[in-house]
Amino acid sequence: MTVKLIGEDFLRARHDWLYSARNDQPLWLVLVLALVLLILTFLLQGVSGIVIAPLMEGGLSSQRALVKGTILGIFPAGVVIAVCCYQLAKLKGGNPVSSCALRLPGLGVGGWLAATLGFLVTMYIVIIVIVVATGVDLAQYTPGANGESPETGSAGMVKEAMFDLANEPLLFWVAIPSVAIGAPLGEEFLFRGPLFATLAQTRLGRAGTVVGTSAAWAAMHVSEPVFAIALIFVMGLALAVLLLRFGSLWVTIICHGAWNLLFALATLGIAGQG
Repeated sequence: MTVKLIGEDFLRARHDWLYSARNDQPLWLVLVLALVLLILTFLLQGVSGIVIAPLMEGGLSSQRALVKGTILGIFPAGVVIAVCCYQLAKLKGGNPVSSCALRLPGLGVGGWLAATLGFLVTMYIVIIVIVVATGVDLAQYTPGANGESPETGSAGMVKEAMFDLANEPLLFWVAIPSVAIGAPLGEEFLFRGPLFATLAQTRLGRAGTVVGTSAAWAAMHVSEPVFAIALIFVMGLALAVLLLRFGSLWVTIICHGAWNLLFALATLGIAGQG
């Protein structure tokens, strides 16, 4: 068995948009199912927080303990959402492999590395441009070593909880699968799976669907600061472009997971320096 450095799909994607996903389910059904899965996402994560929080300092009376418990529960919740999305995509004659764009692209080892690293580098360039253009002080969005809020306000519940978790190595490494696998699985299936394929077939077209799903995904993170929500929106645009370019949800899942993993490791390093 030979391993290709650069696959045919990576070469094709330099000139063509490979996305060909289609969903023949009724629009109303897809919208209802997406809403149900979104509610289920919050419900599963909330239940995880309530179940795990009593095992931590402060228990149910501590918002930080509840958020940390929620983070630890993202992995099973994300897997459940991905499986449910796949199964529900079969209703009324739907084809989940097509509507979820689950074709495994032939990118080759080098192609996968190029796509992933290209996404990460692009996002960091975007951050630099935003910071330079707006004069945003990133220290305003960086928690203390123990997860305490910066003097200017909250850095976001999730970010502060991750910094706090970084001081508990066992819990932090338990949280890694949630951040790097669970969240990308659940969110990519939900926002760039059947919903994306269906909306792209409407008057919104692909461009409108890219903007609409990215905005919906950013709105899901309403507990975070405005700067973080704006960055998530831009990231949604980038992931949607990758989906259209390579025609596979696996590309967005991998890139999303790589970003989250890098964020988690950076959090561990910053908290350790603190």
